[in-house]
Amino acid sequence: MAEQRGLLIGARIASGTVGTAAAALVIAAVAFLPLPTVGPAARTVTVEPAPADQLRVCPGAAMRVGDEAGENADAVFAIGVAATAGAAGGGALERTRLASADPAAASAAAPELLRAAAADGDLVAGAQSQDVDASGFRGFAAASCAEPSGSIWLVGGAMTVGRSTFLVLSNPTDVPSRVGLEIFGEDGRVAAPGTSGIEVPANGQRILSLAGFAPGVQSPVVHVVARGGRVVATLQQSIVRGLDDVGVETVGGGADPRASLVLPGVRIVDAIGTNRASALSDWQDVAPVIRLIAPGDVAGRATVRVVPETEGSIGTSFTVKLEPGVATEVALDNGVPEGAGQEGAAEESDVHGLAEGVYTVFVDADVPVVAGVRVSTAVDSGVEPAPDAILDAPDSDLAWFSAAPPLEGETLVVVPDGPSPLATIVNPTTDDVEVEVAPLGGAAPTLVTVVAGTAFSVPLASGAYRLSGTDGLSISVTFAGAAALASFVLAPPRPVAGAIVVHPD
Repeated sequence: MAEQRGLLIGARIASGTVGTAAAALVIAAVAFLPLPTVGPAARTVTVEPAPADQLRVCPGAAMRVGDEAGENADAVFAIGVAATAGAAGGGALERTRLASADPAAASAAAPELLRAAAADGDLVAGAQSQDVDASGFRGFAAASCAEPSGSIWLVGGAMTVGRSTFLVLSNPTDVPSRVGLEIFGEDGRVAAPGTSGIEVPANGQRILSLAGFAPGVQSPVVHVVARGGRVVATLQQSIVRGLDDVGVETVGGGADPRASLVLPGVRIVDAIGTNRASALSDWQDVAPVIRLIAPGDVAGRATVRVVPETEGSIGTSFTVKLEPGVATEVALDNGVPEGAGQEGAAEESDVHGLAEGVYTVFVDADVPVVAGVRVSTAVDSGVEPAPDAILDAPDSDLAWFSAAPPLEGETLVVVPDGPSPLATIVNPTTDDVEVEVAPLGGAAPTLVTVVAGTAFSVPLASGAYRLSGTDGLSISVTFAGAAALASFVLAPPRPVAGAIVVHPD
């Protein structure tokens, strides 16, 4: 009997153990299996932002700080009027004016705003030019009408004796913009009060003298950063040598810092006249130069290749060592043999450098860099200056050639009035490209084949053109005549905002 009772107790213990194990297995399975949810599923919302109108801003007339008598140094005055042209690839183009920095300026001197309603594939472009002739300001200037941006790099200008450089800021938006400036020079980054929190009024313009931030700087590079309303920024440089007004230029924004840059359409003109003028007092800065800077915190090296467009002309190549934040200038004809490519060089041993023509400057660096090329022109007097001779200054002008960013898809270009305009198309890719240049208005297009790694210049008349096949190419528009030189680059439109996906909490 006792034995049966023991067997019964053992069976109960065993069955209890098995039941406990089974229950544990069930609980574990429930823990790891997905359970059904009760209630509505979370939903996401896709918001398509309304497309914004396309804007392009032309900088307006040349400006001066102070009047012709040298008084009112805290006031800004417009000089003459710029001729502006604009076009839209489809639809209507609205043209209005911003408020000029000169309250008394005629409306025609104010910055012009080009606006086109948003449309898929629509293109908008504009440009301006001006023959400037006033006390202290004489020369030819041209500029593209640019799209507002929050970051703009400007390479050009000088603040040494006889050289003045103004920063022109235009805000086409309906909200004020607060602008900060990073200024670099030949001695590195410039630390100056007042370079942050610069307010540019909504739908208005502001002019600042760079000499107020960086007096005496010979090789400025300026980075403009805008918060709030986006802006368009340009530099205006003018030169007075002694008592002679000998150059005006508008410098537009170029490519952002990159390891590889393309500076198209660098035009060398009146080379012999410029060489002769360089022997005069205060004319030492008429030789063509490239200005380079690595704006980051790392030193680097850049290889500069100056490639002529004309077959048989002589180019050059050289390496530049770059210290971080230090602007470096090197003669563009560095490494060119004396007398190379110049007519009459055998008889005139002091004539050297690059022959007249159109060049593309390629920059390849091991760090991101920005760059610009300065070229001057001086009408040849035909007289070789004696060492102590006092000669009249020749008619002269200067231009800054900026780095052109690669384009995307079709491009619209507007050519304003000016002497001998050229569109220089550079193909930095590894494949030959065919570009169609079609005047707006129905005239027959021109087909241009640009061989890989080369450039081709197309003479254009004033007007608007649609360029097809320009994806990945770099293009500039340049002008050259007697004592007249100017340039601007084409830039792709800013990317349009895409859809936004909103997730609920």
